[in-house]
Amino acid sequence: MNHTVVAFEKDESRDKIADMLEKAGVTVRFRCRSGAEVIRAVKTMGSGVVICGHKLADMSAGHLAHELHGQAKFLILAKQDQLDMVDDTDVFKLQIPISAGELRGGVSILIQLDEIAARSQIPQRSEEERHVIDKAKELLMESRGFTEAQAHKYLQKRSMETGTKLVETARQILEM
Repeated sequence: MNHTVVAFEKDESRDKIADMLEKAGVTVRFRCRSGAEVIRAVKTMGSGVVICGHKLADMSAGHLAHELHGQAKFLILAKQDQLDMVDDTDVFKLQIPISAGELRGGVSILIQLDEIAARSQIPQRSEEERHVIDKAKELLMESRGFTEAQAHKYLQKRSMETGTKLVETARQILEM
């Protein structure tokens, strides 16, 4: 998953940080100058990791983090007095100057957090769907002597074989 955005107002800073990341093996998908560009990039990707300076062409990094709250992980690189002005506890901050190793380490952690968050966005079954699946498992346990784990595995296998969702397979079992 490549959802890394580097955003700095100055071209030189943006290119320097992006190049450091790319040399460290982190692919930068977007290089942005403004908060509006970052918002578009993150919305296009669905999530992401944003590495930015304390101020962009049209807004502060703190304001940008607030605008994208929950949609992206933020790492702000700035001088300590500038970092002190950002009070969002969900924003990660590193003081500049920064070594390539420190930058790579910080970004790697944020990429992992972004991937974990993306995996947790998998839609959950509704109460009604869970009820249908549980009823089908109960029926299989009674009629075939399956354990609950065996009944669940049977439903999963039938679902894969028929190319239907688990809940649809469960409904078919109940209708038999």
